[in-house]
Amino acid sequence: MIAVKKNRLEARLEIRLLPEKLQILKDEAARKNTSIGGIVREAIDSYCAVSAEEKLAAVRKLAELKTPVAAWDKMKKEIAAEYKSD
Repeated sequence: MIAVKKNRLEARLEIRLLPEKLQILKDEAARKNTSIGGIVREAIDSYCAVSAEEKLAAVRKLAELKTPVAAWDKMKKEIAAEYKSD
């Protein structure tokens, strides 16, 4: 996991690539006006992102709980009241 302290990346990673793969990364970094590290961090963020299927599964699990829920008008007033109290 990357440690971030005041927006400062601290963990380092070294990888070895074929020259043609490195050139692809250089070209993409130049096209996006960023660094190769930026491209790699973006790819890692995409890889670690929660998928739509996982989100949908979580919503389905919540729907299965069958917990009592107030009418929307009542809930809306409670939410508004809570925001006003802050």
